[in-house]
Amino acid sequence: MKASSSFRVYVLFYFLIFGIANSSYAQLSVSENHRYLVDEKGKAYFWLGDTGWGLFQKLTRKEVDFYLKTRAKQGFTTIHAAAVHKNPFITPELENIYGDKAFEDEVKMIPAITPGNDPSDPIAYDYWDHVDFIIDRAEKYGLQIVFLPLFNMKEGDGYNLINESNALNFGKFLGERYGSKTNIIWCMGGDVLADNDTKKSIWNELAKGVNLGVAGDKDYSNTLMTFHTRGGHTSSEYFKNAPWIDFHMLQTWDLYTSIYETVSRDYNKNPIAPILHGEGAYEDGPEYPTKPITAHKIRKQAYWAAFAGGMHTYGNTNVWNFGSNPKYVTEDWKVAVSSEGARNMKVFSKLMQDIEWWKFEPNQSLILEGQNEKDSLNVAMLSSDSKEIVIYFSEKDEIKVDISLLQNENLKAVWFDPKTGKKQNEKINQAQESMIFKSPEAWEDALLWIKSY
Repeated sequence: MKASSSFRVYVLFYFLIFGIANSSYAQLSVSENHRYLVDEKGKAYFWLGDTGWGLFQKLTRKEVDFYLKTRAKQGFTTIHAAAVHKNPFITPELENIYGDKAFEDEVKMIPAITPGNDPSDPIAYDYWDHVDFIIDRAEKYGLQIVFLPLFNMKEGDGYNLINESNALNFGKFLGERYGSKTNIIWCMGGDVLADNDTKKSIWNELAKGVNLGVAGDKDYSNTLMTFHTRGGHTSSEYFKNAPWIDFHMLQTWDLYTSIYETVSRDYNKNPIAPILHGEGAYEDGPEYPTKPITAHKIRKQAYWAAFAGGMHTYGNTNVWNFGSNPKYVTEDWKVAVSSEGARNMKVFSKLMQDIEWWKFEPNQSLILEGQNEKDSLNVAMLSSDSKEIVIYFSEKDEIKVDISLLQNENLKAVWFDPKTGKKQNEKINQAQESMIFKSPEAWEDALLWIKSY
């Protein structure tokens, strides 16, 4: 039942007086050093994303709850999903699981809205009411939504639906409707390039429209935004100085062994901005020439991105489309959501937060011998106070490490298994400036944490 108009006015007045309706109340923002995101208390936000592209269209309310609850328990913090799809991967296009259309006028992108929002009334509960429900449900589980207004890739990098004449108004609609939601990260694009002025203009207009809807003007400080481009590209190629860009996103897709190099390239660009590795090779993906994409390869992608100074989003090929595209399905998504790779991401999240990842910076010079390359690349970080070193061994290996930079003679080292989280101690000879470390024999990969104390 809808609240009376007088009650709604009272609630709005209460929120305005106490600041609860402020869109930046709990919104993420960029850290002071521009290297990562922070929450409303200034605490470093650990980004562990999942690509659930078809979330708003393919799942019932019950399935939404199952998916979001599962991902939250697994340590995920961020879900990528598109409000609307106009592409061959999520079918049927432009409507949800209940048969509700997204638009009453597709050409003008005018949303189809009906009075009421009662889910038991199929006429009242429209497409956008279902979007509302999902965003609110994600907030309940502490999840941010990377919210793409439109996922509109088509073959040949053409654009579907959106253009310079309808982008602004569609953005305004979304900004007005969702501007008060504190768990939304706005994402322009949708697996497309922006390699000419017309394409750039579309996303500039959409971003402007969102901000007009959110704040009533072009004050981009009220939103957190990025851009999702095609594989092998990064948003910094097109929107390096765009006023609406807060952090950059890149995609490697099947070129997952280039993750460290690609993230590093953006990490070292100016102006400095947080970097997200938004899509790599999806777990169990039959579409990759580098298949099979095992849980081990999933772990490598996460650690390579993190050790290059970036954030990382995981993906499972059975989950992102929720069964809508048979050629990408190898098992039911409700089974795949608990895959080994997803479980390993929970370990990844815990280990990175245990070492307090925000204190570290990439430093490959620490590896004197054994850095390797491509699928066997080993990577290292040094803490800002030079008291801790962390090294990710991507395979069973031995590495010669420079420990002379650690500003204390008393050192200890601990191994962690990225697959299980189990740990074991390592003895250190304090008299040496360098030392060879060999990863535990039974482990596929390993994390080594060397600390001064």
